[in-house]
Amino acid sequence: MSEVAAPSPATRSYRWLAAPLVAFALFSLTAGLLADHNPRPKGYFRLFFSDPLHLKAGFATAAVVLACFQLFTAAWIFRKLPWARPAWVNPVHRWSGRLAFACTLPVAYHCIFKLGFRDPSSRVLAHSLLGCAVYGAFAAKVTIVRLHRFPRFVLPIAGGLLFAVLIGVWYTSALWLYRQDNASAAAGKQSPIPAAARPAAGATVFNQAGCGSCHTMAAASASGQIGPNLDALRPGFEAVRVKVAAGGGGMPSFAGRLTKEQIRDVAAFVAQNAGR
Repeated sequence: MSEVAAPSPATRSYRWLAAPLVAFALFSLTAGLLADHNPRPKGYFRLFFSDPLHLKAGFATAAVVLACFQLFTAAWIFRKLPWARPAWVNPVHRWSGRLAFACTLPVAYHCIFKLGFRDPSSRVLAHSLLGCAVYGAFAAKVTIVRLHRFPRFVLPIAGGLLFAVLIGVWYTSALWLYRQDNASAAAGKQSPIPAAARPAAGATVFNQAGCGSCHTMAAASASGQIGPNLDALRPGFEAVRVKVAAGGGGMPSFAGRLTKEQIRDVAAFVAQNAGR
């Protein structure tokens, strides 16, 4: 007598979508609340990068590369590619996702527990919001995977949302930083120090303005870890002048605290002494 096949489990009702939505809100809000503080002066690490900001950018870029691989293998799993699906695709997809998540942890440590939620510009505000949403989106996707039996379209949408949020975080931080590095390098080659600038006076401005609390620069006996390592970056005069005056990337504008002459002098001091 033939065995009767067990009926397949029924698809969950749409009311179950509340579970991943609650997970998204809960984890996003928790990340935001943990990040609600001013930047902390200690506890940063940079591993083999020049400074913590470039460490964050490097790990965020690695996470994005793995996320792109996740997208590719997900398309393979859902038979959207013209090749037969081999047995190794599913475990490789899972482990690449775990590795991508691990790459976000050093970034989260610095963003949440050291730098905090920031909003000095629309870019930084968007980065802060998207950074919190990454872990909400991840929690929502894990909830969907673990509970099973959601309508077929739910998991791809959750994965796509997580991918989009991660790209947004990378675009507003790592890509922006790499563009700034290129602009600084170009400015360093094309912006000689003006004859009227006084680098010696700029050293005093550097110390009085508290630049050493954020930046490392041996000539100023500074070992701050929040901002870029000036000895490694070696920015040109114009790049420093613009950054000090306008701020950006988490750095406040000093245009209201320093005169144009002071900004000129401190830019000359950094351009002349960084990396020496």
